[in-house]
Amino acid sequence: MWWISLILIFLAGISNACMDVLKVRWVRSIFYNVKNQQWFNPSLSWKNKWKNGNPRNGEKFLGSSTVFVFLTDFWHFSKFLMLLCISFSIVLYQPIFYWFIDWMIFYSIFTTTFQIFFIKVLIKS
Repeated sequence: MWWISLILIFLAGISNACMDVLKVRWVRSIFYNVKNQQWFNPSLSWKNKWKNGNPRNGEKFLGSSTVFVFLTDFWHFSKFLMLLCISFSIVLYQPIFYWFIDWMIFYSIFTTTFQIFFIKVLIKS
């Protein structure tokens, strides 16, 4: 069952790449031309948590700026998935080798996955 934790770390790396691509490579991302700009575009999506897109009007729904913020935009949804995957990988973790070697394996999978998706997969060719 140790492989489930590895898959979850892989998925966490993808989610983290999605977050960073939205923030620093938005114009070059595969998300740039999607129809639902209100969900993906960081310059628009932040408004989704507020009534009429205005923080002065309060939350759009109970918890939309806190506990349920992951329902308001793709960046927060990706962060939610990343944290969920990391949390479950910890809960389901079973040693493969020695703890330090396991950490290096998990770290390598996370960072390699992140780099591949951040540099290649999520960027328009």
